[in-house]
Amino acid sequence: MRELFQAHFEVHANGDREARVDSAAVWWTSVALLLAALTVPLFAAEVPPLTDYPNHLARCYVLAFGNSDPVLSRMFTAHWQIIPNIAIDLLLPALMHVFSPFVAGRIVLALCLLLPTSGAIALSRVLFGRRSFWQLTAGFAAFNVLFLMGFMNFCLAIGVALWGAAGWIHFRERSPWTAVAIGTAVAISAFFFHIMGLFFYALLVGCYEVFVILDGDLGSAYGRSKALRRASMAAIPLVVPFLLYLRSPLERVTGGVEWTSYRRKFYSLFIPFLGYSLPLDLLVVAPVLGFLAYCIWKKKAWISRPIALCCCLLLLLYAVLPQTVKGGFWVDSRMPAMLGFVLFAGFLPRGVSARQQAMIASLFALLFVIKVGFVTQVWHSAQRDVRSVREVVSNIDPASLVLVADVPKIDNPAWFAAMPRSRNISLLNPTYWHLAAFVTLDRRAFWPTIFAIDAQQPIRVLDPYRANLGSGAVPPNYQFLAARNLPADEMRHFPFIENWSDRFDYLLVLNAEGAADLNHFLPDKLELVDRRGLAALFRIKGWKSDLRAAMR
Repeated sequence: MRELFQAHFEVHANGDREARVDSAAVWWTSVALLLAALTVPLFAAEVPPLTDYPNHLARCYVLAFGNSDPVLSRMFTAHWQIIPNIAIDLLLPALMHVFSPFVAGRIVLALCLLLPTSGAIALSRVLFGRRSFWQLTAGFAAFNVLFLMGFMNFCLAIGVALWGAAGWIHFRERSPWTAVAIGTAVAISAFFFHIMGLFFYALLVGCYEVFVILDGDLGSAYGRSKALRRASMAAIPLVVPFLLYLRSPLERVTGGVEWTSYRRKFYSLFIPFLGYSLPLDLLVVAPVLGFLAYCIWKKKAWISRPIALCCCLLLLLYAVLPQTVKGGFWVDSRMPAMLGFVLFAGFLPRGVSARQQAMIASLFALLFVIKVGFVTQVWHSAQRDVRSVREVVSNIDPASLVLVADVPKIDNPAWFAAMPRSRNISLLNPTYWHLAAFVTLDRRAFWPTIFAIDAQQPIRVLDPYRANLGSGAVPPNYQFLAARNLPADEMRHFPFIENWSDRFDYLLVLNAEGAADLNHFLPDKLELVDRRGLAALFRIKGWKSDLRAAMR
């Protein structure tokens, strides 16, 4: 089994001729076609169905134009701090001054797809010292669940980490101080993009350095001194991010720790490959993972030892980490998302004939086209929901307060199972929750679940709007509005529900088709204004309180 686990330089020296790519031009052309194909769905959708994306878009719109807007400037102000989660806040507002908000958003989404995929290819290239068409299979992990949930900062950060690790391995033996300089820039960038990117970069570099040190002469004093110098140089890029973290508000954040079920843990292992249709996702990825398993079983594979260690550590961390900690959600699920990219980067088939290579490459190319084509179709069909929300919210007055609620699965499981594919990600998460962002994007109004938590985003909600800001990232169940007493946990996430009819001007209900009799919901408090597809808008009846008048 030892022959399967070769150091990166050994593979380069002993590579078998059958697995070589005959033409560099063909390989580079294939890489270019792969990356171009990843962007195809972005041309089919002005607003892709990615859960958090509309919310991020609205916040960045406020950062770009809020100070100069007479309405938005009364609601929000920029609040820049040392926050390890601001990749798109640094990129997107600047792009919005050049392009329209929706075009700028899709440019950044393209980076979210291209950076991790190309980074995995680059990492594999430097690990094995050769080109292989297998490296292009990293594209199968691009449309992973966390990307579809709109975790844009995270996606950009792991792309930076993969490229940074590739740079470290490439330069470390050639020019150590160049590697340190590049590593420092990468570590600082990864910290600000998303702290998980910094962790991922440190993990990749650390695993590489472990095996270089172990392969040295640790039995002599000189060997141990050399190992210490290597470890110290690898740690230098992490010093500044560590000091930044100590000064960041995240270091002082305390929050409840929440764990997920073992069943969900197992299912979430497939996060790198899940999307909008579980059967199709399994159909596409099963041959790819099956080929990988076959090659390992038959000893027809090289496996990078650093990446093998990295994969083991990611799996271990996934098993022990909670789902929520320090106000961050899906913490454990980020491990398999990283694993999806390094799995393709740290493995290389060998002993495969030219004919077999051609057949396998053709099959994988077909599966990839099916995957991208399906995502394109789903994104295009999702624009119906976008249009319905924008048409409904066009009735909202600027500077209004809009309460947003959801019709969840528990209220109508049959409808939830039958609703359009674009509204749900493989039994894991709805995608429509933050379409309420058009309240701000189109109408310059306020809704409570905008991403504006002080320790996590560089934006602050001003008083008196701040009194209606919620801590939850999802809209409440619309039936909570009719409840007399809510559990303490629900009130903690949705404090604005208390006396809601005196605090808001409008109610926007999402996934409205799933409600049995929404048109007659709380008729003494609500007046239906418009209802189209996904969205229903109600005007809240009653005399305007002094508080609501002050918000005008």
